[in-house]
Amino acid sequence: MSRTAERARLHAAVDGVRDGRGGLWVLRGDPGVGKSRLAGALAAEAADAGLEVLSGRAVPSGTPTPLRPIGEALLAWLRTHEVPDDRLLAPYLPTLARLAPQLGPVAPDGASSVMLLGEGLLRLARAVPAPGIVLVVEDLHWADPETLALVEYLGDNAREVPLAVVATCRLHESPAANELLTALEWRRSAELVEVAPMADDDVAAVALACLGSEPPAEVVAWLQRYSAGYPLLVEEMLADLRDAGVLAEPTGDGGAWTLAGPLPVLVPRPFVRSVEGRLAEVGPQARQVATAAAMLGPELDWRLLAAALELSETEVAAALHDLRGQRLVVPVSGERFAFRHALTREAVLTGLLAPERARLAGLLAAALAALAGDADGAEDHLRLAELYEAAGDDERAVALWLATARDAIGRGALVSAGEALGRALARCTPGSSLETEVREAEVEVHALAGDVPRALAAGEVLTAELADEPGRLAAVRLRLARALLAGGSWDEAAAMLAAAAGHDPAQEEVLAARLALGREDGATAADRAAAALAAVGEDRPEIACEAWEVLGRAARARDYVAAEDAFEAGYRLADAHDLPLWRCRLLAALGSLDLAARRPTEDRLVAARRAALDVGAIATAARIEIELNLVRIRYLDLDEAMAAIDNATTMMTRLRLPDLATAYLLRAATHGLAGRADAMEADIATALDLPMDEGLRAVGVPGHVRSFVALAHARYDDAHAQLDLAMAHHRRSPSMPFSLRGFWALLETALGDDGAAAREEVRTGPQANSPHNWFALRYADAIALGRAGETAEAERVFADAEWGLPGREPWPELHARMLVARAAARDGWGTPEPWFRHVLDGLVGYGLTEAASACRVAMREAGFAVPRKAAGAERVPPHLQRLGVTARERDVLELVAAGLQNKQIADRLYLSVRTVETHVARLLQRTGSAERGELAAHLAPPTE
Repeated sequence: MSRTAERARLHAAVDGVRDGRGGLWVLRGDPGVGKSRLAGALAAEAADAGLEVLSGRAVPSGTPTPLRPIGEALLAWLRTHEVPDDRLLAPYLPTLARLAPQLGPVAPDGASSVMLLGEGLLRLARAVPAPGIVLVVEDLHWADPETLALVEYLGDNAREVPLAVVATCRLHESPAANELLTALEWRRSAELVEVAPMADDDVAAVALACLGSEPPAEVVAWLQRYSAGYPLLVEEMLADLRDAGVLAEPTGDGGAWTLAGPLPVLVPRPFVRSVEGRLAEVGPQARQVATAAAMLGPELDWRLLAAALELSETEVAAALHDLRGQRLVVPVSGERFAFRHALTREAVLTGLLAPERARLAGLLAAALAALAGDADGAEDHLRLAELYEAAGDDERAVALWLATARDAIGRGALVSAGEALGRALARCTPGSSLETEVREAEVEVHALAGDVPRALAAGEVLTAELADEPGRLAAVRLRLARALLAGGSWDEAAAMLAAAAGHDPAQEEVLAARLALGREDGATAADRAAAALAAVGEDRPEIACEAWEVLGRAARARDYVAAEDAFEAGYRLADAHDLPLWRCRLLAALGSLDLAARRPTEDRLVAARRAALDVGAIATAARIEIELNLVRIRYLDLDEAMAAIDNATTMMTRLRLPDLATAYLLRAATHGLAGRADAMEADIATALDLPMDEGLRAVGVPGHVRSFVALAHARYDDAHAQLDLAMAHHRRSPSMPFSLRGFWALLETALGDDGAAAREEVRTGPQANSPHNWFALRYADAIALGRAGETAEAERVFADAEWGLPGREPWPELHARMLVARAAARDGWGTPEPWFRHVLDGLVGYGLTEAASACRVAMREAGFAVPRKAAGAERVPPHLQRLGVTARERDVLELVAAGLQNKQIADRLYLSVRTVETHVARLLQRTGSAERGELAAHLAPPTE
């Protein structure tokens, strides 16, 4: 784990000792939080720095041995070291001999013994051959009064001596120790380093270190939820998983850890004993409150507890006071309390037998039902469902789980809805009317999630069962129509909509709009979506949100601004009504518009993907992965792009989504950009074998794959021919988004004699106001003006299109500028030489070797001097070049050395966080550094 901030403060202790300065540093925190690990890491660092390290610990005891930690430290050190022959140390050896007899005769005890011991240790630090001493005192909370007094003396007097005392101490364990530390900190004689629980990333790192290879993602998430961020608990919980056979060891070379069963809530045995011991310290009433509270959940409703247990509010308050004193519960805010950790609650529950759990659950359910009245709230439904289930009242539990699922469907929280329906189905009476209702809701969840196979399988059974109930049957058919639309089965969806006609006109309108959109009839889609909006207004916000989404998608191919307005209106509505499913879908739609920007970013797409996965909208998440690929290939982040498109193909294959062919085409493009021509052709062949819209087939292969790859490698004639072919088909399918229309006009103009017709077609056609098309079109205009001898106007138009933009320049823009530079050099306008140099630097930075060579050839043909090395290479000093460090890695190295974290570096360089992590990992490998903090030393050339 990193513990960067804590280790930085402790690193100062080691540096200080080497410079002749000491002091007292205290690592303070809860048991198991990692204090000893930090102290051990510091001891190892001190030893590597050539310092002497002495280490001892206090132990719990009714009558502790005086000065035990110091004696242990001296005795261990003297086993391998000789006593320094130093005249200034000699007078103190008899006092130190109280702790280590081999130091000579023991001085008689006296009132000043602690002071003399302290002076003896300070003299020893000056006398040893090493630059100084680091003294580690573990578990100061168990230390005897003499040890505390000695630590106090050293803290007050070690500032100008090369002795660093590093102690560990628990919070709340010893009032005497904590009072002393507070006083020392107040008078600046000690530096307290509060050791907090680990962040989620560090929990994952500890799990990886414990297992030796990557654990399953589910195990990491489970540890992050239940370990409270404590390294000790992470280790114990992993050991328990292995002992229980839930976590299976890797088999063979390259094998991975796998789950052999569902993840239980395994509370580490030492933690259970700790909680049981603390419960034993409180009275029976407080124990009863704790056990009932554990049945309720992580947070405590003290009024509900009073009603269920028939206690007065005063009695419950007294019980909570006692439980807080034992660090079992903590105040959250106002009148709210919660268990200190998720595991604390689980440890309390482990002590309850099944009959006692059922009894308490019944009492709590009755009290909650009485307090909640009709229990209309989603939170009440969920809590009552859990309590009635625990009490064994299956009929009430099923009804409430169904109500909980419907609440979640209304909010678009599909994962929660699916979990609630699963709990309901597990307790339903087979063949009951309640079971049928649960399965109807299950079809709706699968349809909304885009899980076509499961929706159709569940709906097929229901369709037969509901033949005599036309209203319910029509509702099921509408849900199945939604699933068929998600799967691209347009004719089957139309038939299902016709069979459900008249049941829910507003929903039928919006589904018909989606059907028209799928059939590339944008005008009809917009008309039907507008009709749905007019029918519902904001009375049914989920239908209104869907209508806005359809309106935006229908407009996207022709009008970028209108599409953004529609998506924004839907997003605001979803946000206002707390509809997470539609919020993430419309955020994804807005993120897809970012692709048309000149500096596309993935922030909105990443946020939308996270939200989609959180609510269980798997189909939406899969489509977002496609768009993330499109952003990343614009910056040649090909590893990240391939990861996104592989995720998309995996999810789309399982869900049988119609976009699978699109995913394979984009994977082909990613292979082509990486120079893997055979893999590109294989993926194109796979895509062509899949069901695919004819417009996509005709436009996608030449226009989105072959032309794009040819353009990257500066094969402009090939790119032009492929775009020409794509445009011929696009004229027959104008509703299909085609982001390279502007580049087609630019190539027509740059490579031909005129290009006016192409420019006019793009200017008056679909997506003309898309930023990506607009700038390429203006570049083409500048070339045409320069060719016509209107040099001043050419320079003005080019400058207008070239206004400064923040962020990294995508590689297609470099090619656009190279085409302008070639034309400007030929026709005698502008300043093509610096334009060429800028392009060359960018192409070298992207690693586009073939394109960089084409740029050098163009510069020579124009009569410009070609730099022997592009500026990108010159930015890397020779000593880093010898290590294989690239220009981009040097940029990252500089920011790491400046103390920036990965997210800050990503923002600064306009990269993804994962890309920055990859650069940092490569820098560590290239430089042989053990950790991030060592990288800064490699910026400067090594001294000879």
